[in-house]
Amino acid sequence: MKLLLYRSVKIALGVIGAIFLAEGIGLMYSTTAGVIAMLSILDTRKQTLYVGFKRIWTSLMAILIVTILFALLGHNLLVFGLFLLLYVPLMTWLKASEALTVNTVLVTHIYTLQSLGVGILMNEMALTIIGVLVAWVLNLHMPNLENEIRMLQMEVEDRIKGVLEQIEAKLMGQDKSASTDRLDDLKIQLDEGTKKAYIYHNNYILKDHRYFIKYFQMRKEQYRVLKHMNQLFHESFITVKEALPIGAFTHRLVIELNECNDGEDLLRALKDLKNHYKASDLPVTREEFEHRAVLFQYLNDLEHFIEIKSRFMVDYGAIVYCHHENSIIKERK
Repeated sequence: MKLLLYRSVKIALGVIGAIFLAEGIGLMYSTTAGVIAMLSILDTRKQTLYVGFKRIWTSLMAILIVTILFALLGHNLLVFGLFLLLYVPLMTWLKASEALTVNTVLVTHIYTLQSLGVGILMNEMALTIIGVLVAWVLNLHMPNLENEIRMLQMEVEDRIKGVLEQIEAKLMGQDKSASTDRLDDLKIQLDEGTKKAYIYHNNYILKDHRYFIKYFQMRKEQYRVLKHMNQLFHESFITVKEALPIGAFTHRLVIELNECNDGEDLLRALKDLKNHYKASDLPVTREEFEHRAVLFQYLNDLEHFIEIKSRFMVDYGAIVYCHHENSIIKERK
């Protein structure tokens, strides 16, 4: 709600400011500058900058094309239609179709005035430039989403721990429910975090802030592994004594799971656990064999789950936030 109000205020200021400037320098059709400003105020700085440049060069192209057509074929409705026949596919081919509406309005000004004077052509370009510049200036200030994203990270990690605790309970025969509510909630948090991470990254033009994007992508990959792990233990699964070491390891994973853990100690412990099962007696009954197969698959999934984080830490091991982990935890409390 706050972001919606913030954006609404910014758009209102942009429209009023652009019209005020256009009127102040005596431009005709000054309200068009306000419309251009409104359409150019987008969610991120990068989007606003990119679309602004696109509006300027596409409007210049529209004015040049229509000027040539009107000069050669005369000011009439058929020539205006010919302009659209040429301009619409051209903008579509150049992947600039979002500029069609505004630039067509600029051309209608030239058509209505029945003039090809330098003054009217400069008037239309000035309307575009004012609208774009006002949008750029207003989007220099953007709300800082870093704290929100950090909190979403912590919430995601808490939800992952909750899912692992539920899987641990199923593994130990303490939970026979088929509920996937925790996984569903985790997916919602991951989608929200990814969306905000992209906005945060695109609000910086000269700095690289892809870390949060990569973080949530990594957690999404782990989420897919968790879904498979959760499906291994259906309600008819009865745990055996061989499941106890894996349950203990799952509990350790819950405790140690956090943003800054590189997973190396966990992978070593998991390797020892696999060796333990290799050295243990073979299953005797069919039921024990089936249970051992499920546990083996679960071990492989656990290994894959941890390796995803370990690979992530290879690329992002020097994370600035990890140096402030203790202060973050205190703030969270």
